[in-house]
Amino acid sequence: MPRLDSRIALLGAALVVLLALPAAAGFVGPAWELSQWAGLAAAIACIALCGAPLRPRDARPPTLVSLRLHTAIGWAALILAALHIGGLVLSDRTVIEYLKPTAPLYQFAGIAAALLLVLLVLLSHGPLRRRLWKSHRGFQASHVILACALAGLVAVHVIVTARYLGGRGRRALYVAATIGALLMLLRARRPPQSTRQAPVQRVFGRHSSLILGAVALSAVALAALLPASVDAELREPLIPRASRLELDFPHAKHGAVNCLTCHHNYADGTGSALCVECHRGQRADLRAGAEAQFHGFCFECHRHPSASLKEHGPVAGCHICHRAAETR
Repeated sequence: MPRLDSRIALLGAALVVLLALPAAAGFVGPAWELSQWAGLAAAIACIALCGAPLRPRDARPPTLVSLRLHTAIGWAALILAALHIGGLVLSDRTVIEYLKPTAPLYQFAGIAAALLLVLLVLLSHGPLRRRLWKSHRGFQASHVILACALAGLVAVHVIVTARYLGGRGRRALYVAATIGALLMLLRARRPPQSTRQAPVQRVFGRHSSLILGAVALSAVALAALLPASVDAELREPLIPRASRLELDFPHAKHGAVNCLTCHHNYADGTGSALCVECHRGQRADLRAGAEAQFHGFCFECHRHPSASLKEHGPVAGCHICHRAAETR
C-alpha cells in the first residue's frame, strides 16, 4: 500500500475531531441538535472537498477521491446544509428572523455560503460546465477560487455562531484545518523521472498565480477570525431593526450572576432605563451594538460558563428568550 502523506493524515485527524465536537456540546433536543450537527457536517464536507481535490495523476500527494466521489461529497454538503437551515426553522420559528435583512453579518455569511455551495454544485454539472467554459483549466480555476470563498464564508458563520467552536483551542483547530485544506490545493506536478533537475510544472498552468492569490487571501481572512474580539462586530445586524423582538429574560434564574455584568450603569445609581435607550440614543459616545453585546453575554455564559456557575444549560434556540412572558 502507498504511504499515507502526513499532511493528509493531519487534515483527516482534525476533521474527525471537529466532527466529534457535538458530543461535548450539551444536548437540548433532537430536532435542534440534528439540525446543528447537519450544519457542522456540511462545513466539514466543504473543508474536505478543498483538502482532497481532483489532481493530475502525477501530482504529489496522489489524488484521494475520484470525480464521482468528489461530486457525491459536494451533493452531500448541499443536502446537509439544507437540513441545517430547514431543521432550525421548523424546530424554532424565531430562526426566521435570521433570514431577514436585519440578520447579523455572520448569518449573512452563512446564507451567502449556502447560495455559493448551490452554485458550485450546479456549475459542476457536465453539460452546463461545458457550455460556460471552453477549457477545463478555466473551469478548474473558477471552481477553486469559488471554493476558497466558500471556505471563508463557512468559517465566519461557524466560528462566530460558536455552537461547537467556543474557546481558543477549538476556534484555532477549525481555522488551522481550513487553511490546511486550502493549502492542499497548491500542488506541483512531479518532474519526469528521466530528468533530475527538470522544473516543476504548476498544476493550474497559467492560472496558478491567480489560484495562489485566492488561497493566500482566504488564509489571511481566516487567520483574522482567530481573535474572539471580531465576534462582536460580526454579530451586529446588517440593517438595524425598526422594533425590538419580544424578550422575556428570567432574572430569577440568574441570581448567581453579578447584575453589573449586564447592567453596568447600576454601579453609579443611574440604571433606571433600558440599555438600548442609551446605547442607541442620541449620544454618539454611548452608541454600541447592544444586540451583539447581549447575545455575547448569553453565548459566553451558557456555552462557556465560569467554574462558579454550576447550573446552566446550552443555548437551546431563539424562542427560549424571545417569547412573551405569559407563554412560560
